[in-house]
Amino acid sequence: MGFKCLLIALALASCICITALAEDVAKEDIKQSFQDESLFTIRKDTGMSANAVDTGVRTPVVVVKGIGIAAVAGSWGLTLNDVDSSYVKLDLNQTADAVFGSGVLTTRGISIPVSAGGTVIGNRLALFVVPIGSQNMYRFSMTITSGSMNGDYVFTAPGVTQPGVAFGSLLAPMSSAPAVQQTVPQTAATTAAAAQPAATATAPVTP
Repeated sequence: MGFKCLLIALALASCICITALAEDVAKEDIKQSFQDESLFTIRKDTGMSANAVDTGVRTPVVVVKGIGIAAVAGSWGLTLNDVDSSYVKLDLNQTADAVFGSGVLTTRGISIPVSAGGTVIGNRLALFVVPIGSQNMYRFSMTITSGSMNGDYVFTAPGVTQPGVAFGSLLAPMSSAPAVQQTVPQTAATTAAAAQPAATATAPVTP
């Protein structure tokens, strides 16, 4: 009986030593992984702790002065060529580098309404065109020149990925909205006064 108790005691002591050693190794691994950095200090530019390496970290976009942004607003007609030929007319609006709008895609004699959205940097336009009510999408990468654009695209649908080329021209620039003519609303008193005839002055009659 005493021998069995001794073996159990030795086994428990061995388990305790192994557990303590494993905890020390884990702590050392964590220490090496984070390089003794403070996990409660967050950098605003990366959203990570202060001593984290920058490799693979997505930082905010740096705007390079002098590149500018091409004007894209207007009505565009683009011809799309892959295994078939299609045509899309887009009415695009622009706010700084953001581009958005709608249009009509004509393919195989069928016209489908589409929505569009993307970004322009310099003379490069990344535009996503989606036929409304479908899971299809055209991802355009276009180069803008004066009054025209050309480039390529990838058409994606469930189970389908088809590259193609696109080119087209500006059909009409975006027209500015007409000025709203402001009118002063007439009050009831003003309307009543305008409806009354003007009083005529009469000279008093002397006896």
